[in-house]
Amino acid sequence: MITQIRSWMHDDSIPDLIGRKKVDWSIFEYGSTIPNDFRVYFSQTNNGEEITKGSGKQVTLIYNDKHYSASLRNVDQSSAGRETLQLRFHSNEIKELMVSVFKSSYKYILERKPTDPGNKKQVNVPNELAEYIEFYSTDRPFIYQMKLIPVNGLTMPNIWWVNQGSTLNEELKEGILWAPLSGKGGRSQYHWDTMDEVRKGDIILHYANGSLRYVSRAIEDSVNAKKPSSMSDSIWDEQGRLIRAEYFAIEPNIPLNSFSQEILGLNITQGPIHSGGGVKQGYLFRFSIEGLNIIQSHSPDVAWPEFTRFEIEDNEDLDEVEPMKTIEDGGVATVLSKIKAYIQQQGFYYPPHLIENFYLSLKTKPFVILAGVSGTGKTKLIKLFAEAMGATSQNGQFTLIPVRPDWSDPSDLIGYSDLSGKFRPGRLVEVLLEASRNPGKPYFICLDEMNLARVEHYFSDVLSILETQEWQNDRIVTAPIIHDKSLVQDEDREVYGNLSISENVYLIGTVNMDETTHPFSKKVLDRANTIEFNDVYLSQFPEDKTVNKLSPESTHNQFLRSNYLQLVDAYGTDSKALITKTTGELVRINNILEEIHAHVGFRIRDAVCFYMLYSQRFGLFSEEEALDRQILQKILPRIQGSSASIRRALLKLMRECVGSSFVINDYLENGDLLFEERKLNEMINQAKYPQSTKKIISMLRRLEEDGFTSYWLS
Repeated sequence: MITQIRSWMHDDSIPDLIGRKKVDWSIFEYGSTIPNDFRVYFSQTNNGEEITKGSGKQVTLIYNDKHYSASLRNVDQSSAGRETLQLRFHSNEIKELMVSVFKSSYKYILERKPTDPGNKKQVNVPNELAEYIEFYSTDRPFIYQMKLIPVNGLTMPNIWWVNQGSTLNEELKEGILWAPLSGKGGRSQYHWDTMDEVRKGDIILHYANGSLRYVSRAIEDSVNAKKPSSMSDSIWDEQGRLIRAEYFAIEPNIPLNSFSQEILGLNITQGPIHSGGGVKQGYLFRFSIEGLNIIQSHSPDVAWPEFTRFEIEDNEDLDEVEPMKTIEDGGVATVLSKIKAYIQQQGFYYPPHLIENFYLSLKTKPFVILAGVSGTGKTKLIKLFAEAMGATSQNGQFTLIPVRPDWSDPSDLIGYSDLSGKFRPGRLVEVLLEASRNPGKPYFICLDEMNLARVEHYFSDVLSILETQEWQNDRIVTAPIIHDKSLVQDEDREVYGNLSISENVYLIGTVNMDETTHPFSKKVLDRANTIEFNDVYLSQFPEDKTVNKLSPESTHNQFLRSNYLQLVDAYGTDSKALITKTTGELVRINNILEEIHAHVGFRIRDAVCFYMLYSQRFGLFSEEEALDRQILQKILPRIQGSSASIRRALLKLMRECVGSSFVINDYLENGDLLFEERKLNEMINQAKYPQSTKKIISMLRRLEEDGFTSYWLS
């Protein structure tokens, strides 16, 4: 017995086969939703064990003697009145395997896939290009053998359309289709020649008198045969082609005009419908699974035979959440305005344009540091920003990890193996695992007071892994943060082996700078935008929002995900001028920093250019405003010291920020000028980069008063 539902098939005659799955886009992204009728086959191979609603079970998939981790999850979709069994992949490694084997399907789908990530319309691969995964039981439960069948490795049924007017009753009685080899003058017709291509198992739609009336399945290949006796009175030649078929009535009949226009849109080569929406003259025409799907969608009352079920798999089951909002470039500013309004509605007020700056920083690199005095709302900003995008602690997309002063290695964050060899995951790894299963959702991790311990001691592994980001089939991937070879137990390797930092994870650290904290090394500062905000608006009060209360909106990860990893990704006709101009400014600044051995490298150059390009692309800041913030966040945090060279470098940077009107020698000879408020305020107001100017003045004052200065102490 063959069970065929949507893109899954089970054949009782194939030993140990659990199911065969036709490859679609979900295979390259997540895994697959399993039809409910197939749950029994998985249960049988798992010694009868059922997975309870809302829970999951780790499984191992074996291919070419290599083990891959996955899970079977019984997703609780109570709001939709159902539960759904899903097979979920756990690592990029298995997804990479699928892409490498199923090149034909991947290329076909990618070229036709909607560019809007919120558009869930599936691309169905035609039969002639179809590829398949088969799952087989082993002698152990929850361990399955995989067989990957590339294009032409397996033949799927073709779909045909036959026009039967006066011959329908005769052919129905004999369970056949028949057409002559040639007509008058010995001429052949393509709609007769197609009979040669019909094979056992093919599906045929039977049309007569304005409607579809039967569907059949060929029970043997087409053969040459004389005209049946039931057609002895026909004008056709004696020699022809014959197909034996098993007929099933379509009740109620399906009128042609209910679906013909949609079929036309498929542009089926040698299909049965002409441009006017009617049926072509002829006998047997090519059709497609897509066309069959359309017809079935227009006939909900028809009890279609199971062998005709090839519906496209519904990926909405896989997401388990309401559709997430995706944003075009022109709508970024609008969304950020809504985020700011949501935050204010909660009773929190931040410096102007802080939210835009925070967004651009996350977009540039998924690691940001928020600095400021205690109580300014750094942690709350992260939580509310995430919440406004639909990421909360309740749904697991926002996680607060308080850093402890005794953290001296990565084990508290990543995890460790105990004396028995069992891996005990850290909180970060738990989030990474969940994020890898939901690539469309952004996940925010707040490392609260991250410099209570030395950041390099517990966070260096994560920083190094972030630097391995690279493009792979339009996805950003990293090297594993946990190698499977480092794990002792098979069960741990299946779950955590080769786990990486997925592109939907955003790390934000909050820091206070006082006697209880540790300074940052250049390794940390190079990899983050450092946003400082010490301005406190105590006189602001929450507004009364009794009406039109704003609600969080689930937003797709594409809103935050980086578009550029290297400068070559961004370097083009539209961006060349801004990149060249920005790099020129950085070269002048770098010449100054080189004098105090604080100059920057390509990593910072690229990050600054990316920030500038995003700002321009989304219309958030002017060029000068954007570069001002980058000098403040990427350059000045590197400067600290007590020497005269530090003072001279800061004054030279001041001239870059203010302009040629700033005379360095005046301040070298008379440090008291740094305390003249009126003159300095005028300078800030007239400066090209006012925020950086203000910070440099603060750092110079600290140097004058204490003999030592730092971005963090000014």
